[in-house]
Amino acid sequence: MGVPNQDVEIKADRMALRRVRRQLRKENAFVHLLRVVSSVSNEATTIEEPLQTTLDAICALTGWPIGHALLKTEDKEELNSAGLWHFDGPERFETFRKVSEALTFGGGVGLPGRVLATGAPAWIPDLATDTNFPRNRLVRDLGLRAGFAFPILVGKEVVGVLEFFHTERVDLDEAILMVMNQVGVQLGRVIERRRAEQTLTSLAQGIARKKGEDFFASVVGHLAKSVKADYALAGELLEGRDAVRTLAVSALGEIVPNFQYALKGTPCESVAGQNFCSYSEGVQEKFPEDRMLADMQVQSYVGTPLFDSAGQVLGLLVALWRQPPANIRVAESMVQIFAVRAAAEMERRRTERTAETLAELPRANPHPVFEFSGDGALRFSNNAARLLARSMRKDDPTHILPANTVGVVRKCMESGSNGIVVDRLAGERTIIWSFIPIVKNDTVFAHAFELTLFLDLHEELRQMGVLTPKRGDRDRTTDPALIPRPRRSKERVH
Repeated sequence: MGVPNQDVEIKADRMALRRVRRQLRKENAFVHLLRVVSSVSNEATTIEEPLQTTLDAICALTGWPIGHALLKTEDKEELNSAGLWHFDGPERFETFRKVSEALTFGGGVGLPGRVLATGAPAWIPDLATDTNFPRNRLVRDLGLRAGFAFPILVGKEVVGVLEFFHTERVDLDEAILMVMNQVGVQLGRVIERRRAEQTLTSLAQGIARKKGEDFFASVVGHLAKSVKADYALAGELLEGRDAVRTLAVSALGEIVPNFQYALKGTPCESVAGQNFCSYSEGVQEKFPEDRMLADMQVQSYVGTPLFDSAGQVLGLLVALWRQPPANIRVAESMVQIFAVRAAAEMERRRTERTAETLAELPRANPHPVFEFSGDGALRFSNNAARLLARSMRKDDPTHILPANTVGVVRKCMESGSNGIVVDRLAGERTIIWSFIPIVKNDTVFAHAFELTLFLDLHEELRQMGVLTPKRGDRDRTTDPALIPRPRRSKERVH
């Protein structure tokens, strides 16, 4: 009597073992699928290659005869065919292909549209009973019975959908959908990388020849578009480092006039203090004193400092959203990528302004100034130098320079140190020359100060009794150690 029961138990054990083996084979196949998708995604140079490989691999794994890839239209919440398919028997399904490629699926429309709207996989066991399927009549004629689809995701954003169809009714398989979700994330990285490449290429082409305000307008425009930000701005710190003056502002797709704002109580205050800042949501609540955030209805913020080559903060680059971005990590990376080029241009502008200011200083200087190249060639002399030359009956200002000026200039440039020359002109005019090297610019400035009038005034005041020499003081008008003798030049370089 025990034998039949034993046979039943053995058969049950064998069936359970077969189920376990089937499950293990299935799970092993899923692992291989993920490896294939991961490998082709990492090595692909185009979006089409990993999409086609994935369609073929999924159809081979599941036995579903049709696979189709759709991609989201840029700046629109709708899907269009990518023209990529897998068919078991393409002639039979040619009409289905043509109709599908001609359709556009908005959010919630059809199988791809509901995946676009929800961001989650969808499964239709029986297409004939589904009321939200625009191709219903066509699939009935072709004998298609079941369908499933899953999203290609970049963060939370659906950037594409893969849909599959079977000629038989197929009940929901949760395991397949879980694996397909991972596949969608892998494929999303390919599209994310391609987007970044396209953005950087567009950025390089769009701003390569631009400078100044045009450059920054191009940067914020490209940045806002690449990360789908409602606002983007580039600004420079003002002298007190407590306020920012914008160089370019993109607001809701338009370049708007620049403005100035105080940093206190804003997220930008921390950015100006050399910190990268990111708030995926709720930035208004964190900075209630910042009225501009409230006026702009901003919820998300990413800002980075713009450093010069010495590590000092010159300004900042910021992106802002009214609704949290689909992938804040991508947005953070893009802002920092754009910041590298923006910082370089900001430093170039500041250096250029400094050079212009320095170039104007010699012209406005009331004392004679000469500018030399590092090898001693004269570049410039100001009006005060010409006036001094005329007062000495010299037509050429170079005739009032001390002897061996070229040698002094070269010594200053080589040593990087200032030089001083005390010179006596026409036997009665005493000039102190200061040579100041700007090694980085291969420039040496020579500044002249005539000491004669000062000495004459000093002597006149002494004779009037206004100045009384201290005991032990030498006579400054006759002391040979203080007034150079009437030889042509006495120089010292230090």
